[in-house]
Amino acid sequence: MRSTIYFLLFIISLTGVLVSCDKIDTIVEHPKGNAPDLGVNSVNLAPAVGDSNKPVLILNWTDPKYATDSSQVKFVIEIDSAGRNFSKASTKTVTKALSTSFTGRELNTILLNYGYTTGKAVKLDVRVKSSYANNNEVYNSNVVQVSVTPYSDPSKLTSEKTSVTGTAATSTSHSNTFTWSTAFPGYNGVITYVLEYDSTGKNFANPKQIAGYGGASVYTASLTQGDMNTTALASGIAVGATGKVDYRVKATTAGGAIAYSSPVSVSVTTFSPCSSNLYIVGDATLGGWTNPVPVPSQRFTKVDSYKFSINLWLNGGKSYLFLPVNGDWGQKYGGVGANNSNNTAGDDFKSQGSDLKAPPTDGVYQIVVDFQTNKFTVTPIPVPANLYIVGDATPGGWTNPVPVPSQQFTKLDNVTFGIVVNLNADKSYLFLPVNGDWNQKFGFNGSNNANNVNGDALKAGGGDMKAPSTSGLYLIIVNFATSSWTVTPYAGPSNLFIVGDATPGGWTNPVPTPSQQFTQSSTGIFQLTLPLSADKSFLFLPVNGDWNQKFGGTGANNTNNVMGDNIKANGSDLKAPATSGTYTLTVNFMNMTYKVQ
Repeated sequence: MRSTIYFLLFIISLTGVLVSCDKIDTIVEHPKGNAPDLGVNSVNLAPAVGDSNKPVLILNWTDPKYATDSSQVKFVIEIDSAGRNFSKASTKTVTKALSTSFTGRELNTILLNYGYTTGKAVKLDVRVKSSYANNNEVYNSNVVQVSVTPYSDPSKLTSEKTSVTGTAATSTSHSNTFTWSTAFPGYNGVITYVLEYDSTGKNFANPKQIAGYGGASVYTASLTQGDMNTTALASGIAVGATGKVDYRVKATTAGGAIAYSSPVSVSVTTFSPCSSNLYIVGDATLGGWTNPVPVPSQRFTKVDSYKFSINLWLNGGKSYLFLPVNGDWGQKYGGVGANNSNNTAGDDFKSQGSDLKAPPTDGVYQIVVDFQTNKFTVTPIPVPANLYIVGDATPGGWTNPVPVPSQQFTKLDNVTFGIVVNLNADKSYLFLPVNGDWNQKFGFNGSNNANNVNGDALKAGGGDMKAPSTSGLYLIIVNFATSSWTVTPYAGPSNLFIVGDATPGGWTNPVPTPSQQFTQSSTGIFQLTLPLSADKSFLFLPVNGDWNQKFGGTGANNTNNVMGDNIKANGSDLKAPATSGTYTLTVNFMNMTYKVQ
């Protein structure tokens, strides 16, 4: 009986095992999903700044029917410029939903980060990529093309004050601070900000920028009284008057998208920004950094209430500054950036600014400084290598080429030419840089023969110049730095002698001739070679044996530059070089100088 029971239990157990083996061999397959079908609310979108936080692009897609609830599926929305096959796609991940949206600012940011500018429609490709949470079984939806126009998303500008005033004496003191928020929020690139201004009511028809303020990722500008005054004067508000100026911030992305803030208005009471004088100093000038500077050669001419002008020689690549008070380093005007970083043809300037760099080439330049706009310009003035005089006022008449050397000027320095010539009364003449060439000429800066006969303003291609009313020998000096010429009766000697203990003849007068008599190489220029004793003295005599007429130094006795200096009638004793030897002396009565070589 017990054996029978054991046998039955064995049969039952074996049957269970066999049944279990049949269930293991059965494999259940889950159905695969489908690519989602994407749809959008609109394919043409032109959002405005008011839509920044509103959904403007709404996406809906179908359930991909994975073998799990759609809430367990991951959806990645991809957006890229049309035609790039999503190689640089911007993405957004969504779970537990079959739809999403993008605000105006989100779309704008995508476009700006791709480098697009505002106001021009751009085509975008949009698709949805579905998958399991572990990224298995990926399906791409259909691609929908959407046209979107980027918009301006500006900063918000605020002003510390609504009205300001100031004085020239306190022009460097603080006046007003402008602050602004970030433009194009969400943009990943660098944004450059510039503060602009214009007269209130002009709607920025002619906007101007405030130099030295703003920049990349800068959100504030602290202006001085002088800065605020400049904005008002440049906007047309008269000195001493009160008017309103509008200010705004211009924001520019690296891709060139621009946004302007809403303007803020400030009332400004103006003051005169400049003194009655202006000077130039620096190693770019002939006077170097010595202060006070030589005048009148380095003093500007005041053109009007705001402008100063000067023509002068500049040493190429050197530096300079503007001084309102000659000899005072405490007041100066220079560049708005680092030393010598300015545009050499002209730039912005400010009080207590940096050294300004001259143009790279030596030459004569016109510098105009405008205190209304706080800008200056540097313009080259051509100086010819040679100069000639032609016209019926001269012995050679209007025949061209003219006779030389009698009608060729002597170049006295970098910018000045001189000649002594007979002029026929009331006749006409011109200056020629190239002998025989009528295409190049210099004449009066006005109509023919309307000039002051004693000298006047000069210009290239100018009118005929009238000679003085009395015929005679005249000294003509042409200065290309000042664009002018002068005509004076020539008072120079016809002979010249040297006397003094520096010479072999000593102070005995009359002097020995011909050893101490000069030769006149041309009218007004005398030359002599003779031995000189070191550190001794001498003078020039126009009449041998006559102490009543003499030419010497312009300072105290023996204080001259021993290798050459200026001279004047009845001047002081001149000191010889420190080494005895034979020297050649050249005396020039056109510019009243002498040289020792």
